[in-house]
Amino acid sequence: MVLFLLTISASSANNQSITRIFSTKESFRSDSDSNKTQVLYHNFSPESGSIVENLNSLITAFETFEKKLLSPEFIPKIVIKLDSSASPGLQVSSQLLDGLLECLYGRGFTKGSIELLCLQPEKLGLVPGYAEIGNFSRYGGHLVRSPMDEDFFETQWFHDSPMPPKVHDRAKFFIRYPRNLKKRMEEERKSYLPGVLLDENFFWISLSVLMDDPVLGISGASTNMSLEMISNARRFKDDPTLGAAAVTEILAIPEIWNKRVLSILDLSRFQYAGGDEFNAEFIAGSSILLLGRSPFAVDSVAWNFLAKARRENGLKSRSKENALIFQYSESLNLGSIMSPEVIRIP
Repeated sequence: MVLFLLTISASSANNQSITRIFSTKESFRSDSDSNKTQVLYHNFSPESGSIVENLNSLITAFETFEKKLLSPEFIPKIVIKLDSSASPGLQVSSQLLDGLLECLYGRGFTKGSIELLCLQPEKLGLVPGYAEIGNFSRYGGHLVRSPMDEDFFETQWFHDSPMPPKVHDRAKFFIRYPRNLKKRMEEERKSYLPGVLLDENFFWISLSVLMDDPVLGISGASTNMSLEMISNARRFKDDPTLGAAAVTEILAIPEIWNKRVLSILDLSRFQYAGGDEFNAEFIAGSSILLLGRSPFAVDSVAWNFLAKARRENGLKSRSKENALIFQYSESLNLGSIMSPEVIRIP
């Protein structure tokens, strides 16, 4: 496998005028060029500036390469999907989230136009920004959507799969529909999706961490926007074929795929073995942020960090070429995932 590595100066990216190359709202919805698999790679250190400065350099370079401007003029609202799958041991830092929010404020977005989405907000440990206010969860003034909200899942929008549920979910359906076998069997097949993604005004950003997954091979940007935001997802955890199919099929839904803005993967702490639950024995880290529009491409680059950590610690290697999550995404014409173009931002 070949990774193409280019280098672009953050200062030169900042100096380029990009206000005229993105002229219509429909450009971000149109996928004529959206399956490009460029991934920006930035080695973050205290000497390179604040988190806000580093993220601004990355996002400005992203806007230049994608020829798409992150502006409320073209993106009315943003929902940031936070990865809480391994919290509190491994999670997106509040500093990174705050830095991203500051970058978006600087581009004209307001607290009212940015929402957060998290399956388990109570596990994030976002203190002091996170708070329960009345019937709503908020972080720094931003609404936090979660399954605790009655209208979180859209009852008419779901991923259908023949994969049987786990015992816990099956018991839940039996309690809910004790005398209706047909209804229980229907519900067992369904994984409901967050209703906010059906809103034509909402586009999304994935903010996630990297983790080994013994079934899928990797848990990162792609799983964050698929298995980690649906109901009844446990049934996919032990099946490499249907699990990978669910990830790719969910992300390929036009209402999701066509409204992605970018995916950011934080490699400052990641877990290279022992997934899919947190295990402190297998934690490594590298002060690197990966950013790209395609979550599959971002994960493809991140795979190399998992592979390197596994190799250095004497663990069995896994072949990216055999990873069904990437094979399936390419088969659905979601880009050349196996060989993304890696662009280093100094």
